[in-house]
Amino acid sequence: MTNFNLQCICTGVVLLLLSFNTALAADPTDLRQQVESCQEIRDPEQRLACFDRLLETPETPVETRPGPREVNRMNLFWELDDQTHSGRGRIRTYKPLLASPARWSNNPNEQPASPSGEATSPFPLDPVESSIRLSLRTKLWDNPIGDNGDIWFAYTQTAYWQSYNSSNSSPFRETNYMPEIFSVWRVGVPLGERWRWEMVSLGLKHQSNGRGSVLGISRSWNYLYANVGLMGQDTEVYLRPRVRVLREDPDDNADIEDYFGYGDLHIIRHLNASRLELNARLNPSTRKGMAELAYHFPLLGDMHGYFSIFSGYGESLIDYNHKQTTVTAGVSLFQF
Repeated sequence: MTNFNLQCICTGVVLLLLSFNTALAADPTDLRQQVESCQEIRDPEQRLACFDRLLETPETPVETRPGPREVNRMNLFWELDDQTHSGRGRIRTYKPLLASPARWSNNPNEQPASPSGEATSPFPLDPVESSIRLSLRTKLWDNPIGDNGDIWFAYTQTAYWQSYNSSNSSPFRETNYMPEIFSVWRVGVPLGERWRWEMVSLGLKHQSNGRGSVLGISRSWNYLYANVGLMGQDTEVYLRPRVRVLREDPDDNADIEDYFGYGDLHIIRHLNASRLELNARLNPSTRKGMAELAYHFPLLGDMHGYFSIFSGYGESLIDYNHKQTTVTAGVSLFQF
């Protein structure tokens, strides 16, 4: 067989094999030029080595992508990224739902008062009553800027029921209504080895007790707030400064900030399936505030047993300027 025929056969074989090896060259002209350059090599061993190099498939570089963020409880609750997003229009729990058959107070507020006036007469209260809290939220807008941010609406209602005060018709003593709208934004900034600044929230909240302008017992206010969420190992810390806005005239509770201050602190410590919560606020200038310690322990599914101790001002709006210590026991329902 002539050298010319051998080269033609080699060239044909190489082109056939290269047709199955598309990773070598996207441009057919470049491929033919490489084959022809191999053909021009006179030494048989070097020419064969040249064809071998053409037939080698180069390693495709693997695109390096950042791995998924660690899903912790704060990520999961606030749905901070694509791993935890669950869409708009779904109803989720917000604050734990509470049902308590027994709430005891050492100092029931039988004649509420405020700078706008005082209840016309004392109302005899039983120191033991029931309470219930409903708190739900839903997402209105998912990722308003790029792949970050959510807009939420939440509604919380808490009722205090004099269920054992049958001599006075067992009335509902107080009901508080708290609608709010807020945005939540992912931050994800490490703070040392053990903590991360996970999220920040901005919102507007209204709180009232639905008493209209009833002298001495009507309560209502609005405020803007921020919520800074820090996550440690099994610990969530929320710092929530606020500023009062949209004051009403007349103002039913002009001095409410003397007792509620200008922000609060919320700490959640997760203990396996249980959790311990601390809520606290203080106005440094008046030295008035409150502290509440609550413990949730598992019963069945999302249902937990619940026990709390509160001391200070403002457990409810009617009591914003009334100091008392309360102990509450019941059940709670929430999703981690």
